[in-house]
Amino acid sequence: MELEQMRTQWQSMNTRMKNQELITDQLIEKMTRNQYHSKINKIGYAEYIGTIICYLGAIYLMIHFSKTNTPVIQVFTLIAILLLLVLPIISILSLGTLKNVNISSGTYLEAIEDFGKRKLKFQKLQKLNLSLGLFLLVVSVPVLSAIQGKNIHEIPYFWSLIFPISIASFLAFALWVLRSYNKILNATEKMLSDLHQ
Repeated sequence: MELEQMRTQWQSMNTRMKNQELITDQLIEKMTRNQYHSKINKIGYAEYIGTIICYLGAIYLMIHFSKTNTPVIQVFTLIAILLLLVLPIISILSLGTLKNVNISSGTYLEAIEDFGKRKLKFQKLQKLNLSLGLFLLVVSVPVLSAIQGKNIHEIPYFWSLIFPISIASFLAFALWVLRSYNKILNATEKMLSDLHQ
């Protein structure tokens, strides 16, 4: 009788420990998912703000399209509007690839591999955005001067000082953003790797 009670108690304790392990694993998974989305949302907030700015810029150019009076400037305006509409789409799609990493499916090793692939794709799309953004800057300079009724050639020091400083400022800002994104992505990857160990 005593042996039977001990066996029953042992099985009961074993069942409770398994349940406790399952609950602990579920809590760790939930915390990991929350931390992951919190880190990716840091990038998302910046991208959403950039999207709003791009769409406001496109609306501004559409409203003032009538002020662009030469065919070349009108083509530049259409290119600028197209870029302002496409750049946010690329950003949001690249962000979506990061958000869709399913941490809970498969093993953590598979999640880390999946994240690594998506991270590379995100970085490539961000570099594409940087290139298109630089092209947008070059195209929009004559457009904005035409909208303001100014001739670029009449602005003192435009080509020797203003334009190069604008390009350098854009590149410095874009590289800072890319570094910030990479820092967040590396921290996220480290978080996932630490859970695997």
